[in-house]
Amino acid sequence: MAEGEADGGEDEDGEEKPAEFEPKGTGVNKFTYWVSHQSFGAWTKLPDLMPNDIEAARQIKVLFSGNLDRTIFTNPFFFGKEKHYLRAQIARISHSTTLCPVGLFRLQEDSTKEIEENAPEDGDLIKPTTNQMSKADMWCHH
Repeated sequence: MAEGEADGGEDEDGEEKPAEFEPKGTGVNKFTYWVSHQSFGAWTKLPDLMPNDIEAARQIKVLFSGNLDRTIFTNPFFFGKEKHYLRAQIARISHSTTLCPVGLFRLQEDSTKEIEENAPEDGDLIKPTTNQMSKADMWCHH
């Protein structure tokens, strides 16, 4: 698996997306992922998701077959192929395991979902010592 970050912009396929779709470079589509069976084999780009795809992936358990175009049959129903389920699980794992030092980021004033670097007006951000960073309360989820 490989991960990349897009700056946003138009989608390659050019088709109309639903209103709740988060554009490339934001939200659940902040990162783009590619997968391959072998490191020197062909790489396949995984599709972008909608937030409800991740919610649906939380509710089901499915074994991966390696066939990205396989239809998944579950209860509750999952609207997508194995590539969508894989992409949703990668997003869930990535989000759950990302930690940042407290104070490094803050929420943007005009959005409750987007974050930005915390650049104080009074100069540089004071960096904590290694000893301070060894405490659990100095870390938060990104």
